[in-house]
Amino acid sequence: MIEHGIDELKDFSIVTRHLVMEKDLNYHGNLYGGTMLAWLDESSALYVMETIGYTNFVTAGMENVKFQSPARSGEAVVFYCRTAHIGRSSITVQTRAFVHDPRSTRKDEIINCSITFVCLKDGKPFPYFESDDYSQRSARS
Repeated sequence: MIEHGIDELKDFSIVTRHLVMEKDLNYHGNLYGGTMLAWLDESSALYVMETIGYTNFVTAGMENVKFQSPARSGEAVVFYCRTAHIGRSSITVQTRAFVHDPRSTRKDEIINCSITFVCLKDGKPFPYFESDDYSQRSARS
């Protein structure tokens, strides 16, 4: 069990939550790994969309995806994200997922990974982070 303090997540934003339901479980009552990966990708993509104001991008890679704790029926999985790195056309997000047991104060970390997205235009990498659109958006923030 990995407990976390509030200071450890101070630079992160809560992006989304998912309730673990019976349909999400494997034979042994744990959340399917594939379902967790889909939720990770989705929450990180939502964070990127809201942060950079651009939606045409693809997932280029996931690093350090190591399942540390299971999630079970009735528990909530909470996803926290922060920007780790911005390149010319890519952005890397650090995403952490915790299982929150609503019946107690238990919060166990499931995954702490990095996900990289590449901005596209006409199906090719696009240096969005050097564009006027991004500069203007950053100036307003």
